[in-house]
Amino acid sequence: MAAYEAVFRSYPLGLRRAALLTDGASSAVEDYGLVDWLGLLDLLDTYGPQHLIALVRQAEREDPDGSRRPRYKVHDDATAVICRFDA
Repeated sequence: MAAYEAVFRSYPLGLRRAALLTDGASSAVEDYGLVDWLGLLDLLDTYGPQHLIALVRQAEREDPDGSRRPRYKVHDDATAVICRFDA
């Protein structure tokens, strides 16, 4: 099922980094507005995936009933990978 939801893009050579995220991790941008996409990459690059997931979990705990940040469950799976490409 998840494969049907995947987003595929191609980019020119010169890409320095990319992230692979589940919807629980991408909620930092798409649902909670904690950072924008460039900020998410910077955060992952500097602090790692565990920090991103901690920020998402904190946002969820601060709004346990989903009144400020509507969602269909309290916590979603959250997985993040930062990919760095040599120049």
